[in-house]
Amino acid sequence: MTTIEEPSNGHTVPASSLSVRSVIRSTLLFCSTFPSAAVAAAILLVMLFMVVSADLWTPFERDKSGSMRLLPMMSEARTGATHILGTDDIGRDFFTRMLHGGRVSIAVGLIAPTLGIAFGAIFGIIGAYFGGPTDLIIQRLTDTLMSIPSIVVSMAITIALGFTVPVVILAISIGISPYASRLLRSHALTLRDSQYIEAAQSIGASHWRIIFRHLVPNSWAPWIVMLAVNVGNAIVLEASLSYLGIGISPPTPSWGNLLSRANAFYYENPHLVITPGLTITVVVLCANMFGDAIRDKLDPRLRGVGAS
Repeated sequence: MTTIEEPSNGHTVPASSLSVRSVIRSTLLFCSTFPSAAVAAAILLVMLFMVVSADLWTPFERDKSGSMRLLPMMSEARTGATHILGTDDIGRDFFTRMLHGGRVSIAVGLIAPTLGIAFGAIFGIIGAYFGGPTDLIIQRLTDTLMSIPSIVVSMAITIALGFTVPVVILAISIGISPYASRLLRSHALTLRDSQYIEAAQSIGASHWRIIFRHLVPNSWAPWIVMLAVNVGNAIVLEASLSYLGIGISPPTPSWGNLLSRANAFYYENPHLVITPGLTITVVVLCANMFGDAIRDKLDPRLRGVGAS
């Protein structure tokens, strides 16, 4: 086991213990510096735990319909269980649908920005490193994508390829990628003339080794910032696509298509509309608050960065 000597008393402690202490100390410092972001992160963690462990919170099946349709909140099922949020228009437990829909919406909100930022960042860094025609082509493509609203790009892709979860993730990630490319390109330009890059070139390191061994790892700060501030954007974009009927299609639930389907029953059962709408609002607000804190912590110069 690796040990480290503490200079104060000369005792040795395991390196893993110091690592845990450092993480705890950093977490407490973050919470004291950004208390609202800490509360937002706690809410997100609770909601994430609930949607991941959905089967622990409800005895009903996600897609099983029944004859007890449009029941009000806290209605009792024939089995004796309680429909906490009532049932939808074909008798499915709405609380169960909300939990499973949260799995899909949050998964899209995490995976789509990750893929989009990774894809855009790599091309932005490649353009910054090589310059010349390579950079020119990448930047013109980036400009073209940025001139089109992200939701329009996503709509075109889902209409062309289908209304499934992987297609929606692909569509949203492509909409985010040009913003990541532009940001990471500017960051890579500041690193390209660094001494360690020149040293790597002087010993004969290949271009791709320099890009993936030096430039990409040293661009993690803006990468993480963009991911943090785009999770909420991705959730809203998925909800918008599904609400319009060109996102994730039933019977797979998402908060967006639950909201869309419930519109027809707003006056009869308003909670079917209010619940997914309020949930989306709370999750996106918390994600944005936490993302803003991460941005300010890692690099205050990136304030205002995000996809449109």
